[in-house]
Amino acid sequence: MHAIYFRWKVASGHEQDFERAWQELTELIRAERGGLGSRLHRCADGHYFAYAQWPSELVWAVQPEPTARMAELRNQMRACAELVDGPLRGDVVADLLVSATPE
Repeated sequence: MHAIYFRWKVASGHEQDFERAWQELTELIRAERGGLGSRLHRCADGHYFAYAQWPSELVWAVQPEPTARMAELRNQMRACAELVDGPLRGDVVADLLVSATPE
């Protein structure tokens, strides 16, 4: 499994717009491009970070150009936030994460 990490500084007051754009983009990538999903986290300092999982680096690397909607969502995210770090990529060597069961 391959993982990709990003970190953003989101402008104050734009958090909901950023989160909505990130969620829709992630859902599209999962549904249309073979991604395995992602988790978005908000830090105490207001920064956000996310890591996405892919079946392999190859599946991630051979992605076609983004659809018009994907490009629009990326632009919405860029309008709300500055990319601070990433993409950092690597293969998973140990996975001890437990998914919580929805209540």
